[in-house]
Amino acid sequence: MTAMISAAVLGSAGIVHADVTSQSSATTPTDTSEVVAKTTDLGKAALTTSQTTESSADQNSNRQESTAPVSSNDQEKKASVENNQNNTEKTTNPEKEQSSDTVLKSSVSSVANNENKEVKSVTPATSSFATDENIVSQRTVPQANSTITVSNPTDYPTQAAKLVGKNSQGQPYYIYQIVNLRNPTLDSQQARLILAVDPANPQGNNFVYVTTDQYKKIYGNVYVIAPGRYADIAVGTSGSTSPNGENSRIFRVSNTQPFTFNFNGKTISVPASVSIKSVRTVNPVYGLGNQAKINYTDKVDITPELNNPAIEYIYRDKDGNYTTNSALPTNVPVNGITGQRFLITNVDNYKQVVKGYYLTNQKDSLSNTANGKDYQGTISQFQIGKYYQKTLYNWDRSVSQTLIYELLDPQGTMNISLVRPNAKTETKRVAVGQVDRFSNGTLARNPFVPGANAVQLVYADLGHIIPVDENGQVISQDQPIYNNDETDAHKAAATASPDLTAEGWVLNDPKQATITPANPGEDTKVEYRRVIINTETKTVTQTVKYEYADGITKGRPSLPAPRVQVATFTHTTITNPVTGDIISDTWTPAQKFTTVYSPKVDGFYADFAYVGGNDNVTQNTPDTTFVVKYAGPNENVEHQTVTQTVHYQYKDGITEGRPALPQDNVQQKSFTHTVKTDPEGNIIEDTWTPDQADNQFTAVKSPNIHDEATDTNYYYDQAVVGGNTNVTQSTPDTEFIVYYLPGNITTQSKSITQTVHYAYRDGVTQGRPALPTDNVQRVTFTQKIETNPFTGDVTGYSWDPIYSKFDSVQTPELKGFYADQEVAGGDTHVIPEDSDTTYTVYYAAPVSKITDEKHVTQTITYEYADGITANRPTLPRTDVQTKVFYRTVTTNPWTDKVISDTWSPAQNFTVVQTPTINGYYYDQAQAGSNSAVTHENPDTEYIVQYAPGKVTTEDKTVTQTIKYEYADGVTEGRPTLPADNTITVDFTHTIVRDPWTDKVISDTWSPAQTINPVESPTIDGFTPDHAEIPGKTITYDSENLEYVVKYTKDEEPNKPTPEEPTPEEPTTPEPEKPNGPVEETPTPSQPQPTVPAPEAPVQQPTKPVEESSEIPVINQVVSAKPAAPNKEANNKLPQTGNQDSTAIIGLGLVTAFASLFGFGKRKSEK
Repeated sequence: MTAMISAAVLGSAGIVHADVTSQSSATTPTDTSEVVAKTTDLGKAALTTSQTTESSADQNSNRQESTAPVSSNDQEKKASVENNQNNTEKTTNPEKEQSSDTVLKSSVSSVANNENKEVKSVTPATSSFATDENIVSQRTVPQANSTITVSNPTDYPTQAAKLVGKNSQGQPYYIYQIVNLRNPTLDSQQARLILAVDPANPQGNNFVYVTTDQYKKIYGNVYVIAPGRYADIAVGTSGSTSPNGENSRIFRVSNTQPFTFNFNGKTISVPASVSIKSVRTVNPVYGLGNQAKINYTDKVDITPELNNPAIEYIYRDKDGNYTTNSALPTNVPVNGITGQRFLITNVDNYKQVVKGYYLTNQKDSLSNTANGKDYQGTISQFQIGKYYQKTLYNWDRSVSQTLIYELLDPQGTMNISLVRPNAKTETKRVAVGQVDRFSNGTLARNPFVPGANAVQLVYADLGHIIPVDENGQVISQDQPIYNNDETDAHKAAATASPDLTAEGWVLNDPKQATITPANPGEDTKVEYRRVIINTETKTVTQTVKYEYADGITKGRPSLPAPRVQVATFTHTTITNPVTGDIISDTWTPAQKFTTVYSPKVDGFYADFAYVGGNDNVTQNTPDTTFVVKYAGPNENVEHQTVTQTVHYQYKDGITEGRPALPQDNVQQKSFTHTVKTDPEGNIIEDTWTPDQADNQFTAVKSPNIHDEATDTNYYYDQAVVGGNTNVTQSTPDTEFIVYYLPGNITTQSKSITQTVHYAYRDGVTQGRPALPTDNVQRVTFTQKIETNPFTGDVTGYSWDPIYSKFDSVQTPELKGFYADQEVAGGDTHVIPEDSDTTYTVYYAAPVSKITDEKHVTQTITYEYADGITANRPTLPRTDVQTKVFYRTVTTNPWTDKVISDTWSPAQNFTVVQTPTINGYYYDQAQAGSNSAVTHENPDTEYIVQYAPGKVTTEDKTVTQTIKYEYADGVTEGRPTLPADNTITVDFTHTIVRDPWTDKVISDTWSPAQTINPVESPTIDGFTPDHAEIPGKTITYDSENLEYVVKYTKDEEPNKPTPEEPTPEEPTTPEPEKPNGPVEETPTPSQPQPTVPAPEAPVQQPTKPVEESSEIPVINQVVSAKPAAPNKEANNKLPQTGNQDSTAIIGLGLVTAFASLFGFGKRKSEK
């Protein structure tokens, strides 16, 4: 069996080849020029630190291509592929491809743990995964004197293996595929992709590396693609190490995880597969199994598996079908990965004798090596009884098609099934080395590679001995299977023909009493003759009769009917039809008469509890009769009651001015005592019987007491009292008291101050004006704490006020001195948890004289690109930064001599982040410069332009209707029914795109809204069946709701109001998801499987990213997080008048955009 298979579309001619439909390449990915900026802007990437690694030979000569290093054991904190959501990259096809409605249902496949170092065996074993140096390890296997060794394939790419990482146990990742990327070159070398898996979990993450045919280093990120995820890898084609605009190529690698689904009427599980989708094709350089060296636009490989068998035990049924059988030995796994080599020593030790089966393989040695004892094979992908899948996707991530492979026999014949969305499943039976074709042109190519693989031991059923009469007709189902030859699994041993005397047959030929078959799988017919049988019968009876002791029957219960037991005996004489000898002369064996217990007769008692019984009844036993007599009893009855009472009291005895205490809770159970005696006064029955079905006291939950007038809580000392699950007549009366007390209230205060202090900077005060006195402000908070009087637990607390504020303090003027702050203090939100604050204002005297000044400005102007400002948000104020340069002349105070004459030093303007305007988008994220300027620089000016987003909207209305009817349908002569109550809830679907990049900024529905409860109107003399229709939260995908309130005429004028039932909420079915493109309707007999497609990236607005020509290969990882909406739509709730102001503003902006760009009016009715 082959280890791996591939699937592809020939890119050059569009010819379908190796299982793939020609429509797979109908759509192409978005042009990937400017990959750095574009993929980042789309918000699809959630990059983690990644690394370019180099082989040890080139580590000193080549620079790393990425900035973040990767550790030597390669923990793979790389561009991890996140969950790819529904927003996918648009294709160039203007008609968006619909997603498949035939999606194979995903399930997590159990992967063998490489930590398990033993095969299921009797003898302990050791093994380890083979390394890239082809060092092999050895293990003991279930058969004595046999071992299995494992090594990498002879053509394993050892040079490429130096580039891949290792897992946490230090094992190198296992390479199972290397492909050339058509056209892209890196450093003038052929670009290649390396695909590898973790040997401890090959069905898990895939590790993808970008390199060249020289295997000198890795370019860009290392991709870790989890099951159910994908990554788009962009590679330049210019011959340089960086993308070159429109010539960059996307290679999409998808990891389809293992899954389980219904197929051909049964549930099957299939392992993972990995596909590479591209426009310019790839071709394989290295791979496992049958690899066609051709160009592919879609290349799919079944992912390697761990612990596949080296020894397979296969069952062949009578019809020649091959399958598994639990009666056969368990397959012997090899601790390696698909594609590795293995060597089994003394392979014939695995031939086993299995009861009821014989080995059909050749009778000589299973060895395929020169020594005649050992077997050299390859760990195979395919096994009989298992299924495999290859899944291909369209560019929009919908499933294009799935191929299911099933191995039918050891020779390699396979069933290959094509599963497509909206099409009937097709299945082809394809012999090894042959190719068939499906109706859509996809080739059904058998990937099985005959030759060295697992050892396949095929067992079949041993034959039977078939009893027949002289005409050859089968006469009995007693058809024994041949005995096994315990020394040779290929043979059957001598087997006795069945003794059919009891069925009336004897052997015609005594020589056939034992059969030794020449062909162990072929049945042997043995001839029998019918015997002569004579029979006679005899019966024996046991009878029990029932009578009243006094002979009276009138007015009394009917007596039981007589109980008669009959034993029938047969006398059989069997004579041999050939010799006339009596073979047997027998009576049927002894039987039993059972003991008969006297039935109950109401009010009467039998003189015998039971009669009769005989364990040895034969044909010679005489008939027997027993008589049971009944007499009546005397009866005495008395009653008893058991009570549980719960009282409620205030602990301090005070009731005045407090809420009334709850009424006592009293529960009672009653019992009846009955004593019955027979006529002699002996007690026949003494019983207590409960008078009710429920014989338990329920635990009583203490009611809450709250004084609304004083807002006082009262606490109980016990939350629950009483309760007894087994109340009997012996249970004593019980009383419980629950005490209440008001909560304990304590208060505490806290003051917080703000101090503004004034000081001279140099600390000198002598001879200077007196400084202002400190300004001190104080706020006080009071905390109220309530505690449970019984437990002391704090049950609540609050602050008064919740918050306060301090006033800002204007700094006083001080003649001849200047303060560093004009205003100090003024916290506007002070809470009790804040601390005291102190602000210090410093004063200083002037020391120099400014003789000249120069202003240099940087001006950033904001404008609409089309020049229109009417009815639009006000543009940001022009940002003017002015740098003032002073010419300072410092003179000696006594001589006026100039000591210095300088201009203030160079200063820097700040780069200004462009302000956002709701609904408008700028052409540059920032403007201005932070370069140094001096008084000699000229003024500078920048212009930032805004344009409105491209907005499209659609509306949806969900309606709730409440109708009012009379329950009996009569309206004449009655009050008019209320009009239908109709409430509509509007939702708006808004899509906003960036006007400069056409990127989707937001794709949102207005949020969920709540319909308030609606009280049913009153109609005199009638009662509604629903006092209120409950409120409900409505979302844009909710279905319309309809309720009917029915009124029933009151029977009594003062009848208490019935308890208001809660109407059931109408079921709102989940909206159906759109179906995929319809080609053919699948037949009902074949459910379509469901594949978990790796999900698409989500668009999230991000700031533009500048291009970089220093990055040779752009690798992008796809993010799982959905884009957050910019604005909410109209949130007005019907009949309430409540509005979400933010939502209203957002809707106004959306409406303004729509009117400016000529969008149509919203389709809605209020």
